[in-house]
Amino acid sequence: MERKKWFSPYDPTRRIGSVISVSATELIINLSKAGSGEPSWSFGNRIAAGEVNEFVFIDIGETAILGRLVKVWIEGGERLSVDGLADKPSENHPIGLVQLLVSLNPANGRNYKGIKQHPRLGSQIYSAHPYLVSIIAEGKQDEEPGQIHLPLASLPHDESVTVHVTPEKLFSRHCAILGATGGGKSYSMTNIIEQVIKAGGKAIIIDPTGEYESLGCDSYYVGNHAKATPFNQLTFPHWQFTDSDIRAFLRPSAQSQAPKLEAAIESQKIVWQFWQKQNHGLDFNANYLLNKSGQAKAPYEAALLSMNSSIQTAPWMFKNIADQIVNECVWPNGGNANNPNPTIWGGRADNDVGHCLNLIARIKAYSNNPNLKWMIDPDDKLKTLPNLIDDFCSPISSNNVLRLDLSEVPFEANSREILVNAIGRKLLSVARQGAINHCAPLLVFIDEAHQFLNKRIGEETNRFELDAFGNIAKEGRKYGLNTIIATQRPRDIPEDVLSQIGTLIVHRLTNQLDQEIVKKAVGAIDQRSASFLPVLGQGEALLLGVDFPFPMTVKMKRPANAPTSKSAGFSKSWKPLQN
Repeated sequence: MERKKWFSPYDPTRRIGSVISVSATELIINLSKAGSGEPSWSFGNRIAAGEVNEFVFIDIGETAILGRLVKVWIEGGERLSVDGLADKPSENHPIGLVQLLVSLNPANGRNYKGIKQHPRLGSQIYSAHPYLVSIIAEGKQDEEPGQIHLPLASLPHDESVTVHVTPEKLFSRHCAILGATGGGKSYSMTNIIEQVIKAGGKAIIIDPTGEYESLGCDSYYVGNHAKATPFNQLTFPHWQFTDSDIRAFLRPSAQSQAPKLEAAIESQKIVWQFWQKQNHGLDFNANYLLNKSGQAKAPYEAALLSMNSSIQTAPWMFKNIADQIVNECVWPNGGNANNPNPTIWGGRADNDVGHCLNLIARIKAYSNNPNLKWMIDPDDKLKTLPNLIDDFCSPISSNNVLRLDLSEVPFEANSREILVNAIGRKLLSVARQGAINHCAPLLVFIDEAHQFLNKRIGEETNRFELDAFGNIAKEGRKYGLNTIIATQRPRDIPEDVLSQIGTLIVHRLTNQLDQEIVKKAVGAIDQRSASFLPVLGQGEALLLGVDFPFPMTVKMKRPANAPTSKSAGFSKSWKPLQN
């Protein structure tokens, strides 16, 4: 796309007033053309001349300042001059408050960080041409040729002016799309994904609700989805989760149950590895259980030693864990109190079994739950999600964008949160191994991010942090792994995660706590800019970040394929009672 051409911001027909008061961050201006009650026009272009949220240029000689008009009023003695009907409006002297945004070179539009020089009293004010505002916001005057530009949005009052953003500015420091329900958050997410697809970018979409099914990309389903087939249905086998994931899933007590659970999993890994081998000296029964009571410890220790390099990734049967825990409840030494034998295990310890009964019941209930079949002893003929990620991130992969549909993954037992956390950890592992890098970057889109980030599972004594995407936010950038999160509840996103996000697209936010979280997380936003958040229209958003010269209100482009977010049709479905 060609670089936009700059022209002088000082058009005499767009002059609207002059400076009458100067402070460090704001100006008070005399708006000589704002009292007519109507805007003016110049060559078919509308000149707002005194409207709140209007951009203005302040002429201070060798530099100019771009500002935003945030308040307009008239003094009390003149307030009656705007009332009543007349052929010609009465003369009055409106006053405006201008927020100073950025200094720039009026000859070429290149901007400087901060305010290079403050205006003097009497400095002239010009209504900013929307075309020039878009150039400053995009920062094209300082860009190198050949960069990709995504047509992300337009100006709210002039949709003919498109705001383009480079992928580097939008994604390189992570991105967050925030906004209350109905503000346009899902449309913005879909629009950005479509732009990534058109530009040839590589991305994974974590879709917890199936809202982005209309996108033209490959879709894979976790769970018993109606559209799942043997070719696109995924599992995430329980043995590919980490030990901490399994503990978060089963929630064993730290003192008595957790050690027995770990021992049972270890024993089941040995069963899987040695069941069909000969002369191993281990006591297996017909139900694929390892018996320890009265057995020698040496064969077990030898089996563990032989599996030392593969013990962490070895498969095991989940349905056998409950009964294996019972077999783990033995006295540590055989023999008797007068003559203990540390080389063999003792008999069954019924007290230990009693302590583990609720854990055993929970394991059996999960084993029989069909909604958890995607992770518990799943069909080994189906493709696994970790293997899909490995294939997708491979240099020989021809696929650029895929969608992971988690709409049929239940919330019970925190399985959905654990799954998404495991996906994040797998992606970070792949990035650390070099399959994701700055020459082959990967974007990860996460909708409804408040469901997955800042999650703690368990009680005080056995609490588990689901922090995979928090770690990606902190270190993923150096590997070329970047996230785009969307949420309607910014207050549920960890502040340390938000602070790592360089670009924010903030739709309407009415909750005061959400507004405060945004203001704390990003230094570029201030009270004046935040005041626009509750009154943004549908599709409008505040675009801001470390790579943008100033916070800017934009109208996000509508996507070609609208997301499938729907509201209930009460009027169509209800049938009024007849009298």
